[in-house]
Amino acid sequence: MKYRYETTDASTYQLLLEKAHEMRKCPTEAETVLWNYLSGDKLGVHFRRQHPIYGYIPDFVCINQKLVIEIDGGYHLEGEQPEKDAERTSYLNQAGYVVLRFTNDEVIGNIDDVLEEIADALEDQQSNQTSLPLGGVGGGSLGLCSRIGFGYDVHRIVEGRDLWMGGIKIPFNLPSRTGGAGGGSVSFGLLGHSDADVLIHAICDAMLGAANMRDIGYHFPDTAAETDGMDSKIILQQTIELIATKGYRFVNLDATICAERPKMNPHIPAMQQCLADIIGTDPDNVSIKATTTEHLGFTGREEGMSAYAVVLIEKVA
Repeated sequence: MKYRYETTDASTYQLLLEKAHEMRKCPTEAETVLWNYLSGDKLGVHFRRQHPIYGYIPDFVCINQKLVIEIDGGYHLEGEQPEKDAERTSYLNQAGYVVLRFTNDEVIGNIDDVLEEIADALEDQQSNQTSLPLGGVGGGSLGLCSRIGFGYDVHRIVEGRDLWMGGIKIPFNLPSRTGGAGGGSVSFGLLGHSDADVLIHAICDAMLGAANMRDIGYHFPDTAAETDGMDSKIILQQTIELIATKGYRFVNLDATICAERPKMNPHIPAMQQCLADIIGTDPDNVSIKATTTEHLGFTGREEGMSAYAVVLIEKVA
């Protein structure tokens, strides 16, 4: 089990994304019919189609309400497929998801009943999420266990790298410090084994710490070829999946970026939306702030950038 993953590794997740992209190009008739009712938040919540979660590619998923919808063709009744479907459903149930299954005929011939069942499931999920009492830090017999984690990360500024922050590529051009490119303006970024996104790394460390699952370097070591140049958005997705294996889900975060340049504030809304999409939450649950260090320390000397994050998670399974 690579890096003690209990879910998909980075390379497999990337393959699933590519497969999901191809699947979206050739939907079945029943998938097209149902998507017409689910797309564009028509039911008041955001559904995604063929979006990978926990190593699977469900037909439709509402991450915020933890609802998966599968449309089964005839092969789902053949051979070992029913057993595989039951195993997948059990795994998703343990992660807090409800799974609805419909046949092609049900969707095409009786869409009103299908939509009514989906609406009922969404109402139940919403009720479950808002009515569960908090048990306080450390848990107890009152209900959910809420836990807080703290994360910190730092990376050196170097030329010839792209600057990634909160999953967003931010332009950062300065005069060359090495005399390269004729001394003209060159791109600067952060040095790291992955894409060196300090904000995402701090958030992941906070999540893992809250779940008592070590740190980001333990699960995504900087000595592994698989993590060389890795997109930190994948690291965040897999961290969400990792804490889910212990029955935890994300609640909210508060993070601070420390950098003299470039100005981060104009990019914060895009970062919030990007991270919220990956985590499967509302952008209002993703607080990001930016500050300088008044030219003090390594940040003030523009030798590096750092980020701090506090994350709240809760036990759901």
